[in-house]
Amino acid sequence: MRIALLSNVNVDSLVKRIDFCEVYSPDGYGIWLQEILNFDSELYKFHPQAVFVILDGEQLFPRFNRKNIMTDIEEYFSALEHVFSQRRDIFFFLNSLDFFTKQIRASDEVREEKFVEIEWYRKLIELAKKLTNVHILNLKDLVEKEGRKNFYSNKLWYLGGMKYSTKGEKLIIKEIERSIKALKGEKKKCLAIDLDNTIWGGVIGEDGIEGIELSEFKEGARYKDFQKRLKEFKNLGVILTVVSKNNEQDALDVFEKHKDMVLKRDDFALMKINWDPKSKNLIELAKELNIGIDSIVFIDDNPVERELVKKSIPEIIVPEFPKDTANLVDFAEEIYNEFFYVLRVTAEDIKKTQMYIQNAKRTALKKKYASAEDFLKDLGTKIYVWKLREEDIPRAAQLTQKTNQFNLTTKRYTETDVRNFMNDERYDVFIASVEDKFGDNGKVVLMILKKDKKRAQAEIDTFLMSCRVMGRHIEDQFIDFIEKKLKKDGMKLLIAFYYPTKKNKPVENLFERLGYTVIKNDNEGNKVYSRNLNIEEPRVFYGELIER
Repeated sequence: MRIALLSNVNVDSLVKRIDFCEVYSPDGYGIWLQEILNFDSELYKFHPQAVFVILDGEQLFPRFNRKNIMTDIEEYFSALEHVFSQRRDIFFFLNSLDFFTKQIRASDEVREEKFVEIEWYRKLIELAKKLTNVHILNLKDLVEKEGRKNFYSNKLWYLGGMKYSTKGEKLIIKEIERSIKALKGEKKKCLAIDLDNTIWGGVIGEDGIEGIELSEFKEGARYKDFQKRLKEFKNLGVILTVVSKNNEQDALDVFEKHKDMVLKRDDFALMKINWDPKSKNLIELAKELNIGIDSIVFIDDNPVERELVKKSIPEIIVPEFPKDTANLVDFAEEIYNEFFYVLRVTAEDIKKTQMYIQNAKRTALKKKYASAEDFLKDLGTKIYVWKLREEDIPRAAQLTQKTNQFNLTTKRYTETDVRNFMNDERYDVFIASVEDKFGDNGKVVLMILKKDKKRAQAEIDTFLMSCRVMGRHIEDQFIDFIEKKLKKDGMKLLIAFYYPTKKNKPVENLFERLGYTVIKNDNEGNKVYSRNLNIEEPRVFYGELIER
């Protein structure tokens, strides 16, 4: 990824430390605003995909007058919003401010800079809510966690105008790298956790409910606070699951009866509580949730169990558990930052656990029917399809980044890419949500089409569907809708592709099943298909499709 780094202090040393992407930084560190406002500047000639603006509060407002500064902040954000709204092809990261003033003041003297920091942050949040290509770089948080004496360097400042210490630079770089990974959708999906000595202290089978460590205060509070952080994982779209060697009812009693349990049974998409090897349970868990085994992070206090899982399933991430459980909260934050960090939360993220629980109910119901067809007919599936809108872009990009199994071409796109498709008259982008009698699965189907009106043909650039709704023949009804829509628009031929990956084997012969003709293939398994849109293919549907 190509990024630009702009600042009002010397960041040459910081830029030289970045080795994970190509970086542009202008000569001179006082021209950050000019670079942004001038569309003919070297910044835009570099064609960055993301721009990181790192500003020092003291240098931004050197002559401190609170009233004037508030006006300046308003003018800054008005100008930035104007530019950012016109350059939706670029992600802009703007930092929260920290004023490291060194004035000697009376204890009760008002720290005016605190009000400025708050107002700047308020405007940041406001701008990020308005524009999906604007994100916050939480530099103020980094400073507070590390401490100003460690984050800044007086010596480097006086020597070369470099504000940040070596430690501070490394923290900023880590935050930039984390943000880039989040833009690319490089994160895990599922957190599998042990129970005994992990989310409570002690062994439930030996100590009983009253004997385990879990409380509001003292020793047990570390586990309660850890649970609070794990609950926040769930609210950010992480799938929580349990993999524990225990008597199931003993463990479930803790969830139901212990007054200090923060996590409840319905916070978990799936629980594997038995005496089977944990590697076996993790493999079954991935299969039942229909997720890749490499999308799981496993937490366990027992080093033997951790080592067994590492050796049995090397694809699973198994972090070292803290030796001192007083560090559990910090451990949770490290796990989130390293494997689950997100810039924004979508509606689907918030409802994810509930969706997987609903899927478990569907699976249970399916077993009661004599045939899959009877089950699908009784499910009451409704498919809502519409052309992509601005508010759908984050979810559409997320689908391209995360969907692996039902993904015919596995092309990864950013929000900027998706927006460009949406605004390009040569392309049509359709998204669909699915619901049934158990609930709403959210936006789970995406197709990107490129149309050639002169040749009266279209190509499927991307066709994907969330694993949550696989196996219900939704794709049959969706593709039928697309074919009829294209025919109505004057298209006569539809071209489709299949590019094999390690994970999309389930759709290897999808287009053959849907009546498409293979017109080209190679030794690597890549296939090109065609479909005559003047010939209708008879298909069986199990739901109702509604165009919005």
